[in-house]
Amino acid sequence: MKIPFRWNNPAEATAVEPEEPVSIITLAIEPQSHLEKYLAYYVGRLKPGYAVLVTGEWGTGKTHQVRRALPDTHAHYISLFGLNTPSEIEAQIFTKMFPKASAVRRFAEKMDSTSVDIPVLGSLGTGGLASLLTGPFIKNEVDNSRPLILDDLERCTVENAVLLGMINRYVEHHGCRVIVIAHDTKVVETFADTKEKVFGQTLHVEPNVEAALAEFVAFFKDPQKPDKLGAHRREVLSTFRESGTSSLRILRHVVEDVGRLADALEDRHFENDMAMVELVRLFSALAVEARTNKLELEDLFRRKEKIFSHRMDMGRAKKEEPPKSRLYDAAQRYTSIDIGSTLLSDDVLAEMLFDGRFTEEHIRTSLNNSAYFLEKEAAPPWQIVGSFDKLDDEYSDPALARMNEQFDKRQVTDSGEFLHIVALKMMMASRGVLKVTSKQIADDAKRYIDDLVAAKRLPARKAGWMWTDEFKDASGGVMYWVSDSYRTDFQDVFEYLVKARTNALTDTLPGKVPALLEAVKTDGQKFFDMVCHSRNSTLEYEDIPIFNYVDPAAFVDAWLQSPKTGWYWIGNALKERHKVLTQYPALASESAWYPQVHKEMLQRAHSQEGLARIRMERAAELMGIPKAAPAASSAGASVKTPVKPILAAAVPTATEGEADAVPAKPKRARRKKPE
Repeated sequence: MKIPFRWNNPAEATAVEPEEPVSIITLAIEPQSHLEKYLAYYVGRLKPGYAVLVTGEWGTGKTHQVRRALPDTHAHYISLFGLNTPSEIEAQIFTKMFPKASAVRRFAEKMDSTSVDIPVLGSLGTGGLASLLTGPFIKNEVDNSRPLILDDLERCTVENAVLLGMINRYVEHHGCRVIVIAHDTKVVETFADTKEKVFGQTLHVEPNVEAALAEFVAFFKDPQKPDKLGAHRREVLSTFRESGTSSLRILRHVVEDVGRLADALEDRHFENDMAMVELVRLFSALAVEARTNKLELEDLFRRKEKIFSHRMDMGRAKKEEPPKSRLYDAAQRYTSIDIGSTLLSDDVLAEMLFDGRFTEEHIRTSLNNSAYFLEKEAAPPWQIVGSFDKLDDEYSDPALARMNEQFDKRQVTDSGEFLHIVALKMMMASRGVLKVTSKQIADDAKRYIDDLVAAKRLPARKAGWMWTDEFKDASGGVMYWVSDSYRTDFQDVFEYLVKARTNALTDTLPGKVPALLEAVKTDGQKFFDMVCHSRNSTLEYEDIPIFNYVDPAAFVDAWLQSPKTGWYWIGNALKERHKVLTQYPALASESAWYPQVHKEMLQRAHSQEGLARIRMERAAELMGIPKAAPAASSAGASVKTPVKPILAAAVPTATEGEADAVPAKPKRARRKKPE
């Protein structure tokens, strides 16, 4: 090998000349795999006369495996990513082969005393390093004592013919051992006709998942924590192999995610081997599918039902192929895993796989509600009945009898628990266990709700337009057992329940008016928080038409009695609430009330003089009501006796025989749960 910058006249030398580097002819590790064994053979030949091409699918660990065998101490590694010209490539190779600043400085002195540094040591000066190292003599300054590794072939913009010519020059002219890594087989196919002239061997790398798993586990292991997963980590490996995925990047993410899941578990969870096998397999499979974009967020919800429905569609389809199902395809890939398992609830899976949130409380609650960890003596009957697949009849039969007794005696008032019972009864009816139809069960459920209303035992609806979210699709961390065959009947019961609870609240509104007026009298900001969006997360009357029961004159009386420092908050509260009426259909019936209050305040102002009149006029202006807006007189507009509003104006009326529709919700930025 020729040492760069060696002067022909030793007297001109300014430093001790370097010794000839020792040639590397072995790997840094004992070769085990096919790739490592061939690399050991190739590196052992000092001038092989050809290059080696390493290919494989994305994420199979090609670079990792090559670099593990040939680290920086054994090879010159250059990434071609972002290199756009041959001179840039040559500059990078030269920098790797001769990294010492003193060598570059001596070379710069030889080049008309131009001072230059390599990229890692500082700025390059005019023209840059690449422009300085393009002379023919630089192309001859090569260190072939170590193999040359060129990575990211597909990310280099230099034309293939030019690039192959450069590689061939390093191989034939300089006697280098060159290993090229290409992560895209399509790129390799573009120069298939000419690559045989340069590459004497092409190696297709298969992922070494065993070694990769061990390395990933070691990397993410916290030395301060015990390894509670232990042998269950092998389930990650078996699941990964079932997926047919070859990307070790995906495996790395899954190992990390399984570790985060394990950190959220209790000791008793790890003690149940059957539960842990199902848990790790289920989570790993869904994690792989999500990270490879084969499953989307909506696919996680009602998995078992969707798989069953697709199978039914396939059975009904004789000639025409049924629509594709991502979830069904995933289920087909994993023969040893129940993709539809409810061991982890849909919401919890969505949190972990798509939001990256591993909430300990949510994960534990979901697991504890499963058949593996259900405390049968304390669990509600519906929960035991819903887990009948994994429980003996000695547990499920008494629970079923108890659930039917609860329904017949109207003992359950919680909406979520009630809907679980209704869904399970409809499921049994659809399977012929009960000799009734799902429509008959829906009718029985409506009579159940009516009985609770008559007994004043049905809870009134809660505050906030999202109040139904806590029992809309699931309750107790468990989705309702609903399939397409009776979904319409179940939804009918749900909407009937929502309407009944809304009416239960409506009946109480006249009694809430005094407290509202007291807030107006004493604390304008508190009143604002009760009826308008503010720092509070839940508004007491966000979509509840409370002003239908407030006499405009009585409201103005309370306003005038309040501290003047709070008038701003009162006026702006009415202004902001009036502005959003179109977003809240349930508040539409309040629209006539605001002009009445506005006119009442102006009439009171006209009876005053001086600053008092101006103050009251400005208070009316705060409401933002156009002066030309029509309004009735205060005498005619006053509501002497509160009248229950016609809710049909706020809530769409359903067709005959059906429950009234649920009030439409305003749009807000939040993750939407798939329907």
